[in-house]
Amino acid sequence: MSQPRKRNLSGSIQVDGVPLIWTIKSEPAWGTSDGDIGLRLSVMKHDDTLTRHGERKAWRELILQFPFERKQRHASRFPEKPKVTPEALTAGVRLAIEAGWSPDSRGRPFELVLEAGDLEG
Repeated sequence: MSQPRKRNLSGSIQVDGVPLIWTIKSEPAWGTSDGDIGLRLSVMKHDDTLTRHGERKAWRELILQFPFERKQRHASRFPEKPKVTPEALTAGVRLAIEAGWSPDSRGRPFELVLEAGDLEG
């Protein structure tokens, strides 16, 4: 039996008093038609409010794409799977809020591609 290539990681963080939940949307991939794609995370406001139909209320999704890491520790045909740190995730969410994403809004997903310099200092 082979192992799944996509990790089943998720968690919750709080940014500026707003509770958020996150999951892995896709792992890094190289050589796609759009170029190399880094780790992509789905972030959404965590709210137990129910709609009138009894379903959990849906908020606007944020898709954070982290930079693709070119350095490999082991020779492999698959890119390495980077670790998700709460600090990098919080910094990415704050950049998305500055770019116009609102956790309280609804609508199409908001996608933000982060550059290597965005998460430093």
